[in-house]
Amino acid sequence: IARVKSFSLHGEDLTQVRSFIVKGNYPEPFELQPYDEQVPAESYICHCDDVKMEEILEVVGERKFISIDEIKHTTRLGMGACRGKRCIPRLKSKIKDYGIQIVGEATPRGPMSNQLVLGELYPRPVQENYIVNKPIKKIKVEAIIAGGGIGGSALFRYLSEASKKPVLINFGRGSSWRNIAGGRPNFSVPELSDIAEHNRQIFIELQQLRNIDYHPIQYVNFAHDEDMYKALEAAMAWSKAEMISPKDFTKRISPFFNPSLKTYIAAQITYNCWQATPGKTIDLIRQIGIQHGGTILEDCKLIDVKKNGNEFQVLVQDHTKQYIEYSTEIFINALGPEAGQFARRLGIETGLYPVRHQAFITRRMPMLGVDNIPLPMLIDRRKYKGFVAVYGQQLAETGQVIGCASPAVDPAETFKNLKINTKEFLEIVSEVFVDWLPELSSVGFQAIWAGYYVEPRMIIDPDLGLFVGLRGQGFMLSQYLAKMYVDKLMGRSVPEYFPRLSIQGDGLPEKAFK
Repeated sequence: IARVKSFSLHGEDLTQVRSFIVKGNYPEPFELQPYDEQVPAESYICHCDDVKMEEILEVVGERKFISIDEIKHTTRLGMGACRGKRCIPRLKSKIKDYGIQIVGEATPRGPMSNQLVLGELYPRPVQENYIVNKPIKKIKVEAIIAGGGIGGSALFRYLSEASKKPVLINFGRGSSWRNIAGGRPNFSVPELSDIAEHNRQIFIELQQLRNIDYHPIQYVNFAHDEDMYKALEAAMAWSKAEMISPKDFTKRISPFFNPSLKTYIAAQITYNCWQATPGKTIDLIRQIGIQHGGTILEDCKLIDVKKNGNEFQVLVQDHTKQYIEYSTEIFINALGPEAGQFARRLGIETGLYPVRHQAFITRRMPMLGVDNIPLPMLIDRRKYKGFVAVYGQQLAETGQVIGCASPAVDPAETFKNLKINTKEFLEIVSEVFVDWLPELSSVGFQAIWAGYYVEPRMIIDPDLGLFVGLRGQGFMLSQYLAKMYVDKLMGRSVPEYFPRLSIQGDGLPEKAFK
């Protein structure tokens, strides 16, 4: 730093000064001459990581084109703080002089590396506060259920009957509203069979109150090999069923069943199964809850939940976009595919994930079953073309065949878009159903859709406020599960197997007849 005094230059002329020399060091006047000396200088293409053009040319060799990703991963060009924002365009421009072309685009990376440090991202034990620009109404209630599927609605009913005056908050229509409407007591786990049988009795009671299109039906599980035959035979110990041979398929299943089909060695007919309309069922369950003092907030979104001592603070946004904070000692998470997200806010890791299952429904048809009854629920449990089960039944009210297919590899369908149905699904259900009943080849699809199964296990835990992970079996299990949940909450007796459904238990895993 130097401080100088100007005697000859003043005002704007000072802005023309670019440098100065100390006269004591150079007393003689300067004589300016042309400068011809060549100073060797290296050409850097990437200034962040000091990558020279020579290094890049060495990698390229005799080639006339090269991908930007190959250059990036061999020279580190584009891996610095700018993440290639400057050096990649510079390289593309400069390397043309050598007759070389850059192809492709680099993997996009935002320049976060120089904006965040590890300490800023270190997890904090303090939960985030949601700040809204509107006044928050605060209400204290006895119980809140988040999630209005058939499980949450059943909890709402039984808590209402227990005089807890619960509030049910629901947003959207999930898989409970779009399932294929069937229930069975046929499981390889006897405890699940017990739950399903009690659940069937609840459906019968509901039908006596109001029509929910309840109808007794049969399930037909096809045995394609000896292992499946033995598993089906073992399940008959705790469910009413019988095995039939292929020659009886047209007599016992459907007169339209393909007599030439050689895929199966036997079939199991299971009794005490049922069908009902999901929407009518859920609506009736809710009406019972409302009659006993419960309140439903429809089109109401859960924003946040936190726990202070024994009390939960539940922040929601209602239909009018107003924010309400509920305080309660009973909070039940029955959110289905979103359950894990809000469980983590309470420090609970569930390990749950949603798996897309696709479904279809045909146009209306005459009854296809024996003696003009609806076609039973038919189930093919082969591991075949990416699926482990293809199944469907005929609805008694409309004559439509409704069905589904379970993917063989859950991770491949995890968090997949429910608005998209796959070609593979349409092909597998078409193949299996037309092989069963060739006449279906001329019947059109009325609609196709998808919903989430929440895997890999059930967690029914009153201590943690969890009613989640029903694995697509909510229609056939959830009402009795909800009754047991509320019984446990109210200090009543529950079956001995109920603790196995807690997060510490095994969840009563069903592996053979998923």
